[in-house]
Amino acid sequence: MTRAAAASTLLLLIAGCASGVPLRRAPVPGPEAGEWALLRDAASRRISLYDGFVHRANASATWFSPRVREAGVRRQAEWEGKNATETEEAVAIGRSDALLGEEFLVAFYTADRRANDLDASRSIWHLELDDGETREPASEIVGFPTDATIRQLFPYVDPFEVVYRVRFKWTGAPLEGRPFTLRISSGLGALVLDFGPDGERTFTPRLAP
Repeated sequence: MTRAAAASTLLLLIAGCASGVPLRRAPVPGPEAGEWALLRDAASRRISLYDGFVHRANASATWFSPRVREAGVRRQAEWEGKNATETEEAVAIGRSDALLGEEFLVAFYTADRRANDLDASRSIWHLELDDGETREPASEIVGFPTDATIRQLFPYVDPFEVVYRVRFKWTGAPLEGRPFTLRISSGLGALVLDFGPDGERTFTPRLAP
């Protein structure tokens, strides 16, 4: 899959459409307004990796729970001016895609750019989803260029980060309402994103440039 195709796939996942419409002015409602922003922020975590005082990496991630996914679909449909029928079709596509497994949007930065290779066939990183009872490795990781739509939907994404869609063929109990972790580990160290109540949230979203 090409990076361009991956971008379209992610937008289909989040917003139930075949391609995104770049936003050329501040959208209404804004990225920090309404149910979408509240659900996105509650489902997003961040972590940094240091070796002593040496900064190695950052990771932020949003879990696409059913509620988060649908809110994202409706927010982008609103921005794009879709009518009610188009919006409900997009929501239905999102619900169908959700049956394929647990998914995350991961924004990843490494001080050594060569190490930012989560989607490489021989990546140095191993991604694992763990709820304390079941542990599953990532089944699919796809990276893609970040466009204006992604930056508006996920304002925490930094210009120096690479964005990936990460999917797990989850066989454990439903994650909704339970703590779990997303672990990104390598010889450089481990970044453990805690999706429990005490996990570190992403920075307060800011308007994308």
